[in-house]
Amino acid sequence: MTQNRPSYWHGWSPDGKTLAYCGIRDQVFDIYTIPVEGGEETRLTFGEGRNDGPDYSPDGEWIYFNSSRTGRMQIWRVRPDGSDVTRITDSDYGDWFPHPSPDGKHLLVISYDGDVF
Repeated sequence: MTQNRPSYWHGWSPDGKTLAYCGIRDQVFDIYTIPVEGGEETRLTFGEGRNDGPDYSPDGEWIYFNSSRTGRMQIWRVRPDGSDVTRITDSDYGDWFPHPSPDGKHLLVISYDGDVF
């Protein structure tokens, strides 16, 4: 979908029109989206730590992701336009790869020892 490499696909918008992925640009891991048909990618995060593992909420209102921007990998969310970045977890663990449940009521994450980056 994108000519920019490396890129790692993670999520598909509920309406089937947009892909969410992480990409490394200038040695910075950030979250991007792009139309399924291709085109210009949209950068949603801006180099605050490593940003990885994006996945859409079932209603398409949020993209959940993991980020080390506070020193430990935690779960965050952002609007598809890049606004409203919000921290979700604040634990002693390294929380990775959020996946919202189909009803939007739960969030599955993988938690590692806090020093896993």
